[in-house]
Amino acid sequence: MQDRISPFLISVLAIGIAVLYIPILVLIGYSFNASALVSVWGGFSISWYTQLLHNQQILDATWLSLRIAVAVSTGAVILGTLAAIALVRFPLFRGRLLLTGMVNAPLVMPEIITGITQVFGSNPRYCKAS
Repeated sequence: MQDRISPFLISVLAIGIAVLYIPILVLIGYSFNASALVSVWGGFSISWYTQLLHNQQILDATWLSLRIAVAVSTGAVILGTLAAIALVRFPLFRGRLLLTGMVNAPLVMPEIITGITQVFGSNPRYCKAS
């Protein structure tokens, strides 16, 4: 039995990570560009970040998003904990199947929505011209 990892698997992993993270790193690098044009490097500058910190609408939207995120995540933790306690402690109760379906639905939904989008998006019968 062989315990070493194949060099092919390591190279595929490295390429996959590079494809995911190199564009992010390039974008971070270009965010410090002094030029207004993305394709022209005008030198290192943090002027875009100082302008961002002085834009009150962006700051208000950020704080609202953070407040909503804290409230929603707190509620999700509370509801998830209560659902887990109910499913573990009470093996038989009325509505267990419904609760199990509601708990597992977010795990399945992205694939279903992607499939429906591909079916309806590629069929010209469902696409309306503006």
